[in-house]
Amino acid sequence: MADVSAGEARKAFLRTLEKGQVRRGTVSSVSDVDALVDLGGFDGLLRTPEVSWKRREVPLDQVLRVGQDVTVTVLDVDADRDWLTVSLKSLRDDPFREFARTHLGHVVSGRVTKVASVGVFVRVHDHVEGLLPTSELPQGEGDDQSFAVGDVLVVEVAEINLDRRRVKLLLRDVR
Repeated sequence: MADVSAGEARKAFLRTLEKGQVRRGTVSSVSDVDALVDLGGFDGLLRTPEVSWKRREVPLDQVLRVGQDVTVTVLDVDADRDWLTVSLKSLRDDPFREFARTHLGHVVSGRVTKVASVGVFVRVHDHVEGLLPTSELPQGEGDDQSFAVGDVLVVEVAEINLDRRRVKLLLRDVR
């Protein structure tokens, strides 16, 4: 019986995996931009955008730790290239889709998170920000200097684009 090389064993393990498969694993390393998850024979790459639906506002090593048990979905597997990517967030409900189902046309309050040349970004839900475009700002306030991060605005959810994950807001009141 011939010895199986480590490379052949890795390829054989990868061939047991399929896109969409859910697997348990252990975080084997964490950096600022990604993590590796050991699935019991091969490390899957977990990129930052696949950790959570929420925009990452803290370093990845504050969200994950080496040795942590996780459940992931296989996103892509290529045995010929020794490549495996996985996702944590795919197992969680997408808060953006839930927001889209329940908030279109509603008037909500939210906090300004960013002021930019294109308009004012407002957090209107736990994991959802919308844009109040400059063109929708009151006359004489087009320079965006009238709003600051932290201000509370009352806005209408005017449009939602699921594909681009964008929300357009209309100003209703300032609190």
